[in-house]
Amino acid sequence: MPHTILSYSDKLFTPSESFIPRAYHAFETVKPLFIGHDRKGPTPPGFEALELGAFHGGLGETGFKQLGLVGRELRETLAHFNPVAIHANFGKSGAYALPLARALNIPLIVTYHGGDATKTSNTKDSRLRVYNRRRQALWDEAALLLPVSDFIRRELLAKGAPDEKMVVQYNGVDPEKFTPGEKENVLLFAGRWMEKKGIETLIRALTKIDPDILKNWRIRLLGDGELKPKLLPLLEAAGVKAELPGWIPADEMPRHFEEAAIACVPSNRAASGDAEGLPMVCMEAMFAGCALAATAHAGIPECVVDGETGYLVEERDADALADRLTKLMSDPAATRAMGENGRARAMEKFNLNIQSKKLESLILDAAKQAGTIS
Repeated sequence: MPHTILSYSDKLFTPSESFIPRAYHAFETVKPLFIGHDRKGPTPPGFEALELGAFHGGLGETGFKQLGLVGRELRETLAHFNPVAIHANFGKSGAYALPLARALNIPLIVTYHGGDATKTSNTKDSRLRVYNRRRQALWDEAALLLPVSDFIRRELLAKGAPDEKMVVQYNGVDPEKFTPGEKENVLLFAGRWMEKKGIETLIRALTKIDPDILKNWRIRLLGDGELKPKLLPLLEAAGVKAELPGWIPADEMPRHFEEAAIACVPSNRAASGDAEGLPMVCMEAMFAGCALAATAHAGIPECVVDGETGYLVEERDADALADRLTKLMSDPAATRAMGENGRARAMEKFNLNIQSKKLESLILDAAKQAGTIS
């Protein structure tokens, strides 16, 4: 029988966080039971989920989250599954899961993904926010902290997280799902139109590229967000035509990467401090054989090798990004070679089958050390 772990995400199955259930893809001896409060989507096939709201005591969800109260019914319900560990995704969910780990006497493992380690709201001292006031206790008591990039590890370390508990655990991409297709002259951006994603830098870069070069390429900008109404007039004023499909379901994304010869990931740190961990689109693009034009932001340099798998520029540098995009568009053979190099690198470092097994091994080791597995 597989060992059960509790996989805590307070917002269950958020469409933009499909990487959470995917991380358990290759588990063999551990079975996750997803727990949380606010369901955002259906339970993925092959998994089970338990919404916790019905099991709280008199003070309900507020008592659990704000005061850390774990009622008898909740404790007994979860204990029935004989869990050997809790794995929480994002620091905030780790803070909510901490009282459960105490009540069940099982180790807690927390994966940090990005803004949970970098946002000013998460890194300042505050008694008003649950995560902030439990942050030190979380770091003291957690068995493992798993930053998704070395950049996030360094961010946590600078805030006081214990280095000896941290292991960089990259997310992974299914190499059978994201594969190179028949490449076309498509330049692809995939992401939310928000400050952190750097879409404004890309838009401004596109307005600086020679129209005679741009006319041979299809510019495809996926996604929606609050910056879209502000930025579209910049494209129109410059005469840049772009395909704007809007939000794309996750199962349709591989097709877009298969077609694209170039993927652009122009992320930057937002005014709030929000930063990427290591954007999934970087890894997905590399598996699909796209050359990358990206910023040297967060964990991106751990993925993209400048001059080999694409080009890196400084954050918010539209002039430099326009220059590198021009190089990629003007030399199709070199661009294809960079895409091939990227897939080879991705297979080695970001293969979901390998990364998932590493995660399972880390969880099992923590459970054995805690004595919940003999």
